[in-house]
Amino acid sequence: MRFFFAFLVIFNSLSVSASQWLKLDDKTHLIVPDVSARYLTSNQAILLGKKCAVVIDAHGDFTALENVVSEIKKRITLPICHLVSTSSDTEQILGMMLLVHHFPDANWYVPAHVSEQFPYYKNALKEKLERFKKSLELSKARFASQQNKALQQRLKAAEQRIEAWQKAELSYPSSTVRTPIKVELGEHLISLNALEGATGADLVILSHFNSGLFAGLTANSIPYVQDTDLTAWLTALEQLRDSKEIAWLLPSQGKPFKIAALHKPIYFLQSVLKNESTEVPVGLVQLYKNDNITQTRLRLMYELAKTKQAQKMQKQRTVL
Repeated sequence: MRFFFAFLVIFNSLSVSASQWLKLDDKTHLIVPDVSARYLTSNQAILLGKKCAVVIDAHGDFTALENVVSEIKKRITLPICHLVSTSSDTEQILGMMLLVHHFPDANWYVPAHVSEQFPYYKNALKEKLERFKKSLELSKARFASQQNKALQQRLKAAEQRIEAWQKAELSYPSSTVRTPIKVELGEHLISLNALEGATGADLVILSHFNSGLFAGLTANSIPYVQDTDLTAWLTALEQLRDSKEIAWLLPSQGKPFKIAALHKPIYFLQSVLKNESTEVPVGLVQLYKNDNITQTRLRLMYELAKTKQAQKMQKQRTVL
């Protein structure tokens, strides 16, 4: 069954049917997963102007992204002239490579780390597609003797999709954001700014139309800590909190929230840096919803953050 499950992951994404389009205002569309899949894929956004549109972020669920592309082409009549990645996260960048393939005329804006390490991402994409291909071959061998016509058609469709992904041209990012950049969409000005956030090299996008900040992983209510400088990340969040230009934020996972709610990830990172115990502080627990999914994720992400921080400190001591 594990081979068949691998095939289903390739062809029938769990998040395809769960993706929802939300029209926030005349110039802002959000593409969000259903609450049951909110930690499996990332939020995306489309900002519209009089001249063109920008797509913000992608994720590693290629089948879901193919559906997103189809919906964009149906719903958005403006040309897609810009693509923006808010993080250096591998899966998010691989997903954006797929969007670049579908919108080859768009300018792709990335954090500095992505352009500097682009060969790494190209190799990661190659390996991902090889895993897809291997899983498909195992599934085809397993079900070769079955006369299920519908299943065989799905296997064939999955094979064609993987072949198309493998043939896609891998375009180098158009623009590396190191200093603030302003982009005019046509009566809708947006600003792109680099910061050191959740993945070390990140971007945030401010809409001057509705004062929304599209901040990706950096603004997740429950931070997912990787090999990141937590002090720099905390400083970035505190600076965003103190901004007079921002009214609300869209994180990578979860609902949009007002800027005041940044106190949650700020307190989370402060607790990781200051407390020695791996147990989640009571004050932090009380900030979040008291449902099992939220509290379990909070505990797991806090333990992960403490582990990552301890490993980082140990490495620093070893070097010294």
